[in-house]
Amino acid sequence: MASTDRFTRFRRDRSGNVAIIFAIALLPVLEAIGCGIDLAMAMKQRAKMQAALDSALLAGSIAGKQVLNDGSDQSAAIAAANSAAANFFSGNLTGISGVRLSTSFTVSGLNLSGTGSASTSVANTFMKIVGFPTFPLNVDSQASASAQPYVNIYLLVDISASMLLPSTTEGITQMINGTGCALACHSTTDGTDSYGYASNNGIQLRYQVVNQGVQNLLSYLAGSPSLSSHVKVQLWSLDSSLTRLSPMTSSYSTISTNFPAPAVAVNDAAAATPFDNLIGGFVSTVGTAGDGSSLSNPQKMVIIATDGVNDPTRAWATTEPWLMPQVKVFDTTFCTTFRNAGVTVAIINTPYYPMPWDWGYQDTLGQPGSLGGATRVDDIPIALSACAGKNFTVASSVSAIQSAFVNLFLQASPTRLTN
Repeated sequence: MASTDRFTRFRRDRSGNVAIIFAIALLPVLEAIGCGIDLAMAMKQRAKMQAALDSALLAGSIAGKQVLNDGSDQSAAIAAANSAAANFFSGNLTGISGVRLSTSFTVSGLNLSGTGSASTSVANTFMKIVGFPTFPLNVDSQASASAQPYVNIYLLVDISASMLLPSTTEGITQMINGTGCALACHSTTDGTDSYGYASNNGIQLRYQVVNQGVQNLLSYLAGSPSLSSHVKVQLWSLDSSLTRLSPMTSSYSTISTNFPAPAVAVNDAAAATPFDNLIGGFVSTVGTAGDGSSLSNPQKMVIIATDGVNDPTRAWATTEPWLMPQVKVFDTTFCTTFRNAGVTVAIINTPYYPMPWDWGYQDTLGQPGSLGGATRVDDIPIALSACAGKNFTVASSVSAIQSAFVNLFLQASPTRLTN
């Protein structure tokens, strides 16, 4: 009877149940914590792999682009990209073993693109208890770069008599005091006219500043191996005629030694700038732009430095005053032709200084404007800006003219690269 009572009391005793239940419940809690630790470690390793793969593909894209820029073919660029990606990946991934890397680069036109993946597995500490000894890691990435395009630049420099205006207001005053004239009065070549006076007295004229601006652009191009190997330049001048001063060349010294001479206005015809009649020949020569993928299929860019004035003949000042209405901003419909042909247009406007004392100025460019400007001079930036858009700049000062060619090239040129 006593033994039966003890058994009954033991069966009814609940004092140890809490500890047992806690022990049983603790197992899945510990398992969950352990799995979380394993997962956190795996995600940390995965992030490390992702960063290494992203950087590797970017390094491969840059390496492949450089090979293309150096003039090598697509297969060489792809090989260089894959090699650089593999080397960069292995050099920047430490502490993870057994990683399998796969990269693939392709070239289409000017674009080099790469995709890649990396995979491995990391050992689990806690999850292996429940049958998961390893955790798989897989990452993907992609990158691209634009190769240096081949570009032909056509420089058209206005050298009309008005471009022999002094480049500063101080120079204009000095010219007037010395010769009585500042605008388009360079009518002889014996050193006695206002051009000779300017030369003898160190007065810098606008055409000289424009020449320096062109030289600054050439120096900039020559200073970059990738640009000098891909960018060719041709120089043209425009006054009473349209003249090609150099061939399309990457030997920039050829251009430097063929800068235009000043257009001395020895007669009414020589003093003219019949832009509207001449620009068609220039447009035809430039032709249609390519995609820049080869020397034979270059992209094309036109940079025009001009005061923006069409002048049929200086006879309006003497025998043909009815021509005065034609002395105004030149017709810019050629810009539409260029745009339709894929040609980038940039314009540097070297503006007239207002000269109310000059009767020729007052009777032509000083007359009311027709495009929204107070005068015809004020119409010029309106029309040229509509022509070139964001690639239009007004360069009034010496420093602005000298830097305008480089600045517009950097802004408008398709050679700007991205990684």
